[in-house]
Amino acid sequence: MLAAVDINGSSVVLAGTDAKQTALSLKKTPHFCPQCGCPVVIKAGDVNIPHFAHETYSSCDSFSEHESPRHLAAKIDLFNWITRTHDAVMEARLPNGSQRPDILSGTIAVEYQCSTISASLFRERTKKYRVGGLNPFWIYGGPSIERKGRYVKLTPFQRLFLRYHAQLGFYFISYCPDLKFFTIYGRIIPVTISLCLAVRLDVKVEDMPFPPSAVFLTEFTYPLAPFFDEKRKWIDQSLNYSNARNHPFFRTVYESGRNPHLLSEEIGLPVRSGMAIRNHAAEWQFYIAYDRKNGSAKEAANIVRRRIQKGHLKETIMPLAPMMTPEQAAEDYVALLKEIKIKRGIDSQSRGGKIRREEEFCLLHEKRIIDRLIF
Repeated sequence: MLAAVDINGSSVVLAGTDAKQTALSLKKTPHFCPQCGCPVVIKAGDVNIPHFAHETYSSCDSFSEHESPRHLAAKIDLFNWITRTHDAVMEARLPNGSQRPDILSGTIAVEYQCSTISASLFRERTKKYRVGGLNPFWIYGGPSIERKGRYVKLTPFQRLFLRYHAQLGFYFISYCPDLKFFTIYGRIIPVTISLCLAVRLDVKVEDMPFPPSAVFLTEFTYPLAPFFDEKRKWIDQSLNYSNARNHPFFRTVYESGRNPHLLSEEIGLPVRSGMAIRNHAAEWQFYIAYDRKNGSAKEAANIVRRRIQKGHLKETIMPLAPMMTPEQAAEDYVALLKEIKIKRGIDSQSRGGKIRREEEFCLLHEKRIIDRLIF
């Protein structure tokens, strides 16, 4: 931890250019954990960043304990960055004493997270901040986003940090204390279960305003063809390397007398809130087409929720984008079909014919489909 209180209850923060000098001058002065009140000691060697630590093992529930040097360095950077323009408190103890944000500035609780934590803990901490009237602002500090050619690969843990903005779409913010810059991935659109298209922007810490904001100067011109290409690869891989008979999607397709390779083109399209469903778009959109009776948006939303309850689909946990739900994805999909005037497509008769129809579909509908991804 970087903050403690002295015997008079005054806060002491080990941040800034004189942090080590301050730490050395206070080493023999008693200090205490603001969370549990237990004694802490100052550690200020030649290698580690100056910080406070409990004298002995403690069950203190402070979330600032056991931090890596990377975490400590990032917190100092972020604190200095915020205090250039705003008042802020390092490791502020909240009135209810339940948790301590890394940095508190006004009603914004900044959390820098390097190590992986469970989705349930991430969601619980986010909820507690909101209940307390605070806006939780999580910044990712773990391993870099993995790239796969033109795509990025987001792990379930990384997806916890996703937010949504009308102009940025789904976006993700990380900070690297080694390079001293933020990386923002915006306009994130899922292409397969794990791969996404995204626009990347690197911003030096001194150039980033607080709260963070970003403008992507490149035009939003994702082509539609890669979605069809990757859907074809996903189907091939799923059928060749897994037991498709036990996969609820493929089992349902075959039981309906259809071929997953030849499904009509409107099954598997990208939609604005599709990230809310962990499965491939072809899966949940096929279920909507297969189960629907009247074709309404509400019916589609109910179909998706029922399939989630049956275990056929999985919901993506995104505590920072609560408005983006599987139901919203279903409603967006129905709205898209209405806009491009497709009620119920016809399956292809051959693989070659399927590819030709996809090319024709792109020529007719690509602009409308892509334009609907970002408002």
